[in-house]
Amino acid sequence: MYLLLQIVLFLSITLIVYNYFIYPFFIHVYSKYIADEHEKMISGNDYLPDVTMIIAAYNEEKVIESKIINSLALDYPSAKFELIVISDGSDDNTHEISKSFDSKKIKTMFQPKRQGKSAALNRALEEASGEIVVFSDANNDFSSNAIKELVKHFYDESIGAVTGAKHIYPSDDREASTGDGLYWKYEAIIKKAESKTGSITAAEGEIFAVKKNLLKPINPRNINDDAAITFDIVKSGYRVLYEENARSEEEASIDICDDIDVKVRMTAGGYQTIKNEYKYLFPPRNFFSFSFISHKILRWLTPHFMILAFVSNFLLLFYNSYFLIFAFQLLFYFLALIGWLNRTKPNISNIFYVPMYFVVMNYALFLGFLKYVKGDQGVNWKKAKR
Repeated sequence: MYLLLQIVLFLSITLIVYNYFIYPFFIHVYSKYIADEHEKMISGNDYLPDVTMIIAAYNEEKVIESKIINSLALDYPSAKFELIVISDGSDDNTHEISKSFDSKKIKTMFQPKRQGKSAALNRALEEASGEIVVFSDANNDFSSNAIKELVKHFYDESIGAVTGAKHIYPSDDREASTGDGLYWKYEAIIKKAESKTGSITAAEGEIFAVKKNLLKPINPRNINDDAAITFDIVKSGYRVLYEENARSEEEASIDICDDIDVKVRMTAGGYQTIKNEYKYLFPPRNFFSFSFISHKILRWLTPHFMILAFVSNFLLLFYNSYFLIFAFQLLFYFLALIGWLNRTKPNISNIFYVPMYFVVMNYALFLGFLKYVKGDQGVNWKKAKR
């Protein structure tokens, strides 16, 4: 029993450390030794294909006007750009606001029944005329050069999709701003390295460009449509890249509890992805599968490892062992508790905020796992406050 508890403790800690530190360090170093032939190929090209941007907007009356204004102002030839706003199921003024724009570049679509984002995207794709489709959300803004930075990569015919860089607007009024900002900076380092070594493991649905002829109908029951598209592209033999100069910026959740709801839904979708792609992932037959397990699956399993580490460490105390590791765990969770109790205060120290954000987000990941196991994840979700 003593040996088993030791194995559980150190294996759990090792897998957490591997996911958050060892794999990112490995992929970053490995990427430095990859000859970047793709960058040489696209350097200096003026490739400007026809582009369709699709915005799936459910009850987004507070932000849809500014999103459309931002989209129409992008630095891309007007004759080569169209915008589709699909607001299926909305019972606010999203569709009316979208229709109010007097522009031939905008198509608006609406049906009263809400069938989920994937179903809405499938409907919009039937109307898309562009060679490249750019998916976006209603609550983010693109940098003016975003479309050009995304599509330049398609000059290389081996590229099937490109995702941009997600950024969070700094804000003292939004509880998740600091944590989300740090998280996406951390993720950007990993994605940049993965992109150079082959394909990224997770695209950002907020800023995601795909060759239209490679897009297959998305299963309407899929929660993470961007993950489904990524796997389709990779399995078809194309690469999915990350472009840091194509920026998407959005506000963090006002209330960190809203952030929890988002993470719960995405994690349930993550387990759905594992189920859908199990035969491709296990055993890992290529570098993409290895990276997906290292980057994403172990991330979703981290709350399980945290529980196992704490429980096994507690039981080892009865063998008069590993008091120091247990004391460190208690300190970490104590700092997280202080952070939670003070999360609404401005300028909270990262000594408290980072442990709090880490624990809360892993709590959300665990809830997402339970939601998936119970089978009630659904395709319609509770919206975060705007």
